[in-house]
Amino acid sequence: MIGVSVEQLPCTKEIDGAKRWVEDRGEFVQISYRETIGHVALFQIIPGFSRGSHYHEKKEEAFYVIEGKIRALFRDMATGETAEQVLVKGMKIRVKPKCAHVFYGLEQTLVVEYSPQFYDKGDSYPVDFEGET
Repeated sequence: MIGVSVEQLPCTKEIDGAKRWVEDRGEFVQISYRETIGHVALFQIIPGFSRGSHYHEKKEEAFYVIEGKIRALFRDMATGETAEQVLVKGMKIRVKPKCAHVFYGLEQTLVVEYSPQFYDKGDSYPVDFEGET
């Protein structure tokens, strides 16, 4: 997929790395493993609303879906190639620089976002995804 990698975190505590598991006391998720993190955020998307509609020249972002379901659209800003992915609880997606993205809430959704770079308002460029919804 263009500038994007998607993974379902394995449901086990027996391996090193990003993973998740459920036990009597609740779910545990190791979203990141041995990664440098300069920015971390939590956001909600309500059904019928969206977040994103931008790209970054320098910033790489990773997103982990804690709960819910979203429809994600992507556009490679160099080639114009597009892709679409439905993301659900337990999925992690990494978006490379110069890959525009928008997330549409299909259910009440909570997402963790993190990046090795610090947040920089000046590195966010709006993109119109109208007509691709």
